[in-house]
Amino acid sequence: MAEQKHAHTHEVQFTDGKRYLGATLLNVLISISELVGGLLSGSLALISDSIHNFTDSLSIIVAGIAQKISGNKQNQRNTFGYWRAQIIAAFVNSVFLIIVTMMLIYESIQGFFDPHPIQGTVMLIVAVIGLLANLFTAFLLKPEGDNLNRKAAFLHIVADALSSVGVIFAAVMINLFNWVWVDPVITLLVALYMLKEAWPVLKQATQILMQSNVVLNLDEVRSFVQTYPQVKGCHHFHAWQVDEKRVMLSFHVTLQDMLLSDAELIIRDMQQNLAKKFDVHHVTIQPEVDHADMQMIADYDWNEEQ
Repeated sequence: MAEQKHAHTHEVQFTDGKRYLGATLLNVLISISELVGGLLSGSLALISDSIHNFTDSLSIIVAGIAQKISGNKQNQRNTFGYWRAQIIAAFVNSVFLIIVTMMLIYESIQGFFDPHPIQGTVMLIVAVIGLLANLFTAFLLKPEGDNLNRKAAFLHIVADALSSVGVIFAAVMINLFNWVWVDPVITLLVALYMLKEAWPVLKQATQILMQSNVVLNLDEVRSFVQTYPQVKGCHHFHAWQVDEKRVMLSFHVTLQDMLLSDAELIIRDMQQNLAKKFDVHHVTIQPEVDHADMQMIADYDWNEEQ
């Protein structure tokens, strides 16, 4: 049986602190206040902004739970561990967000054809409070250094703040000119922005769950493997992602007839170089002997040497 070798790279761990918890709780309070304000004022834009804030908070909570689960060790049933817990969470979050977005788009279109009175003053007060709370949350999550987790969360809150600015603009227009049509316009813009956020996440999560190869150019990998003078061929290439950071690669390589110890050195060197050059987390290589060489050995008359 052919021997299989494995190589690993190290992963980066991200942790959430008290600031994330505080920011999430504040965002939930913003969402509740805007939802109540939207229902009282009759503003769909305020309700859509509330949903936008709430889905961001929900995403952080679900992602945090999934991150904790993904840290569990591998076992006999889950040999890759629970790395994909975060991918499943991202998939569920994005599907939920897209469903909500479609509902908001439908309601905003209905608002153009069936406008209703809106209490602009209530809408304005709640939107201003929401904006101030968003700005404070952004301060809590101000990026420090190269922390990508913090930067991503900060950008989400900034987007929430801009959404609140749009609602404030709509409230001012309604108060000054009674332009109630501005409310569904802002709702539609917020919904389209939410759709823009959710679609790439859903696409990436689906690709990972389908074990699609979207990160490795297998032609380049094959060409690199063939630069080894001892390699006579390579085939059965498979590449997939376990999560957004870990790329797996496996293939068969046909080597010249040689000692197993020599083949071991070649395979190890190949694994290390592939992991480094193509940023692969886990490399599995199955070495094989050329069939022609095996046939020559089988046909050789060993009695002639006696």
